[in-house]
Amino acid sequence: MEILWKFDLPTDESIEDYHYEGPIFVQGDNLYYICKYLTNHKHETILYIVDKTSGEMRKTFCFPKKTTIPSKYFFELCGDKIIIYTGTLWLLHEGHFVELLDQEIDGEINSHFIYENYFVFADRTSVYCIDTNAKCLKWKSNLPNTKNYSVGDVSLFENSISCYGNDQLLFLDVTSGNILNRIKVPRVDKLFNPIRMKDGSLLIGFTNWSNAGILRYDVTLKKVIWKSSRSFEGPLLRRKIFMQNDLAYWVKNDTELVCVNIDNGNEVFRTKTDPWLYTDLMFLNERVYYGTAGRGGFLVSLNAKNGTRKWAHPLKNGCAYFDLHCNSAVVGDYEKKIYQIDLTTGKILQEILVDGEVVGRIKVYQNDAYTVIWGKADQPIRLIKLKI
Repeated sequence: MEILWKFDLPTDESIEDYHYEGPIFVQGDNLYYICKYLTNHKHETILYIVDKTSGEMRKTFCFPKKTTIPSKYFFELCGDKIIIYTGTLWLLHEGHFVELLDQEIDGEINSHFIYENYFVFADRTSVYCIDTNAKCLKWKSNLPNTKNYSVGDVSLFENSISCYGNDQLLFLDVTSGNILNRIKVPRVDKLFNPIRMKDGSLLIGFTNWSNAGILRYDVTLKKVIWKSSRSFEGPLLRRKIFMQNDLAYWVKNDTELVCVNIDNGNEVFRTKTDPWLYTDLMFLNERVYYGTAGRGGFLVSLNAKNGTRKWAHPLKNGCAYFDLHCNSAVVGDYEKKIYQIDLTTGKILQEILVDGEVVGRIKVYQNDAYTVIWGKADQPIRLIKLKI
């Protein structure tokens, strides 16, 4: 690996390094990066548009409204338009910025997805649909829950929107927001992320205050076929289930990965994600990959069928972010190193020492990688590009 260019970002020692964990987005000739810093005693959020070949500045844009925490920033590509969320919603098209909503969002955007030319998202109490061609709000549906739960995560289910609202799992028409169907299961607080099975039944994630898991639901008979759960206290942090072959996976509050058989609900394995799970799960070639953090951590590879650990690569202060490149992972750590690790063996294919702690997300695009390094007082914070 070699560094191709470095782009200096505003360095402010009063800002914690995690404020530089904003997403890195590459599209066409440009790299887009958001960071938050303090100027004139006021927090500002800046979008940098950088030439991805030369590392030279193309344009900056200062978002004029209040922003949310960095982990909630995101970019989404919708056709030839880029949707940007920084606490408010913006659309970037042909070099022009348009604010998409003229009303306040209740809390933060909890979940979102793109369907054709529609951008669908949920805040604490409502689901919204924005027509990106018309560049305006198409509809908004208020779906509060009686137990003061936020509206559940929105996901695309066949050609409709699924989310938990009005104390039920709802299925909404994308173009109108009208309720097409609903499911309510006794003694279950929230349902989420339905997946259609071959026999027409649904695999659904669920959570209560003291337990969570996966259930299989017979849509015709309106009854639960089986339910698999694990106990804990407090709200479930990751409201998503994954399915690979005949197995389903869910994460218990970032401390355990649980796998069940979709035919009968029997638990296949569960494994601790020490210290705690920090990244999303990635599945490839019958393996599960994820990063853990907290007083040190690891990039981990498990056998997806039985949970056996194949390898774990330690990283100082944990594995906050990684990205895949062919059959390898690119990951950085606070030891000022960036590694390319073979996904099959866990062996280091190559590594590079950089002059700063790797604090940003890792973005792989084609044969290059982008991240942010934090140099403290003696060095500026830099966005860097590496040849893998």
